[in-house]
Amino acid sequence: MSGLVQIFAVGGGGFTHAQDGAGNDALLEDRLLALVGPVAKLKIGYIGHANNDRADRLTAFYSRFAGCARTTHLPITAEAGMAQDFLQDLDILYVGGGTTTAMLSHWRNAGIADLLVAAVRRGLVASGVSAGGICWFSDLLLKTEDDCFEQHEGLGLVAGSACPHFSSEPDRKQAFETAVASRQLQSGIAIDDGVGVHIIDGVVAEIVCARGGGKSAYLIMPDGEMNAHQPLARGHRLGMGLANGDSI
Repeated sequence: MSGLVQIFAVGGGGFTHAQDGAGNDALLEDRLLALVGPVAKLKIGYIGHANNDRADRLTAFYSRFAGCARTTHLPITAEAGMAQDFLQDLDILYVGGGTTTAMLSHWRNAGIADLLVAAVRRGLVASGVSAGGICWFSDLLLKTEDDCFEQHEGLGLVAGSACPHFSSEPDRKQAFETAVASRQLQSGIAIDDGVGVHIIDGVVAEIVCARGGGKSAYLIMPDGEMNAHQPLARGHRLGMGLANGDSI
């Protein structure tokens, strides 16, 4: 493994989610596989703890990567020892979407969170969609059971905040923009469905857009009482989080 901290965060869609009908979201996984290659030799693992190991998403994972790579998954019943073995020879980790708060709480209680951070710092490519895409950031705004939003700490491998489903969930978009504008939440990135952002050592390396209709990713920063929205650009430095020993 390279030792670079690599994150591939998908705003929504991909093999575990409903698509726009064009079927172009496969481009996201193709690009993810190409980060490691050659695909015949790599191993990819899946974690579906945010959705309580939904059977249809596990099936979708094995179907999507059949013939592309060796595949495995970490069941939600796993403890730290099993997680350590699971991570041992992985090249790519893909984390599915669902309830981010429950997933992070489970990982921390089971001793899995520190193992994930250590593995990514050694060079494991960390990827995922929705909850699995934003969990790697420092500052998160997450939906509660009563459909409000509250701030939580992420795993801290990338500095700042991140918002998935920016184009498809107006309530999430508004809450994120408000929290950043009020400086309750750190500046960060927002990612549309069908879009993946590849980050290397805290720097944006690539934005992959699998869908049309202007889908993209954005940099959201406070500007007075409003926010400055900028298209996220290759080369923008987000910074590395506290999990890497840096200040945010």
